[in-house]
Amino acid sequence: MDMTLNAFTLSILTGLQLGSIYVLIALGLTLIFGTLGVVNFAHGALYLIAIYLAVSINNALGFGLALILVPPILFIIGVLLERGLIQRFYDRPHTDQILVTFGLAIVIQELLKWAFGANNIPFSIPSWGNGIIFMHDYLPFLEGFVVYPKWRMILVVVAIVTVSAVFALLHLTRFGLVIRAGMRDAEMLQFLGVNINRRFMVVFGLGAMIAGIAGVFGGPVTQVSPEVGMQLLVPSFLIVVIGGMGSLGGAVLASILIGMAQSFTAPYIYINTIIIYLITVIILLVRPRGLLGAKGVFE
Repeated sequence: MDMTLNAFTLSILTGLQLGSIYVLIALGLTLIFGTLGVVNFAHGALYLIAIYLAVSINNALGFGLALILVPPILFIIGVLLERGLIQRFYDRPHTDQILVTFGLAIVIQELLKWAFGANNIPFSIPSWGNGIIFMHDYLPFLEGFVVYPKWRMILVVVAIVTVSAVFALLHLTRFGLVIRAGMRDAEMLQFLGVNINRRFMVVFGLGAMIAGIAGVFGGPVTQVSPEVGMQLLVPSFLIVVIGGMGSLGGAVLASILIGMAQSFTAPYIYINTIIIYLITVIILLVRPRGLLGAKGVFE
């Protein structure tokens, strides 16, 4: 009985860790779509840039500088991408947005493969993140030894803090108020003298910065290789759809759901391979707008 309970606990922890990676990527996707209405298939490539930047800075200067530098650099890359390309597709069909951003993602992937090679690059965890946590010390109902890698628990905490910060920004600040108002009537805000386009640019940069945070903390878990961006993009995009296009709360809920489903079906490889698609089909049949799609943007 104790072994069954402990195995269940480990599956829960693994599901939270998987969900944390997904939510950090899906959060940026949802933020950009909910604000700008842009289906950004280059978001996986932004994560790819982040992990390569993070591992390069980490190997040369240490993890501390990687943590300090990578998110702001991704913010700048996001702003440049929005000003140079994405803003030209705001009023274009979603098919055009998908084609151009997917093509951009392929170009970035191939450039990184040319620069760093096709093989995995080791991403060493800092000393303070090494080791294991004895979960039975914190969960008194567990008997026996239940251990879990410290870094994966740190990833869960980072995801919680990031999600909380995004929700606070959008709901507790004037900037968030303007953004939410701009989604409903951008033209009226322009008449009131608010430069909503500049704020939308900042939101795109914030979405890219979240991908930077995901790259710094998720890189050691997902590995560093040119295929990682695309491998995570598909489930992350499905999570956005499952949660409800533009719903941040839905993206968080769907990330946890998919993470748990993949964790508990890990011993069954064939089910594990298709579980995210099965969940997507079932939820969209029951709720075509997603779990929280009817709630509205940013809720």
